[in-house]
Amino acid sequence: MLSLFDNKYYKTAGRIRKLVIFVHGYNGSPEAIDYAVQILREKLADGVIVVPRAPFACEKNADNLQWLSFYKEDPQVRFRHPQASVAEIYDIFNRLGDDFASVALQMNAFIDAQQQVWGIDDAHTYLVGFSQGAMLSIYTALSRRGQLGGCVAIAGLVPGCDKLSDEIISRPRFLLLHGEDDATVQYKTLAQTVAWFKAHQLDFEVCTFGGLAHRMNEAEMQEAAEFINS
Repeated sequence: MLSLFDNKYYKTAGRIRKLVIFVHGYNGSPEAIDYAVQILREKLADGVIVVPRAPFACEKNADNLQWLSFYKEDPQVRFRHPQASVAEIYDIFNRLGDDFASVALQMNAFIDAQQQVWGIDDAHTYLVGFSQGAMLSIYTALSRRGQLGGCVAIAGLVPGCDKLSDEIISRPRFLLLHGEDDATVQYKTLAQTVAWFKAHQLDFEVCTFGGLAHRMNEAEMQEAAEFINS
């Protein structure tokens, strides 16, 4: 299980009424996304942001972290190849369904523990995730028994589509954010993500950002803050 203590947290101004779990990406860390967390913190009115630390050293770079392995299903990193089709990319992540489901169980237990620490319920709890963290956040939010206040998925896609389709328990609001120059979780996958959300009758909004590669910016954090503050 993820440690209750091996994470960073940031209080915003005012009384704490909302809990935001901000999930970093593959080959990442809480420190790597601190720039975005600080921007979001400035824009939130009444919450605490908790940034959990992934439990595994990254297979690509042992100095950083990962929630799960990409290489086991994609050793040649085809999902980043510009010639890879959207169907091929989605198939790679579909085969990782069991792995995402396992980590989502741990993340939901982590959320439960954090809610007890801060005295906050599901309706006032939000997931924000970047890249692999966005994929994990989508899986976690949909497979959670309680319905979260919302989920912001930044530069992600739907992992384990086939398995997740059978495991949807909750239907919180979603905000999907993606940079149009993203060549890592390729922007061209967004149309398939939207199609999957529509097919499963989920409540979601989409915002795209011209000139933005695989990174977060202030405009995305503004959209995330407005979503959470609403």
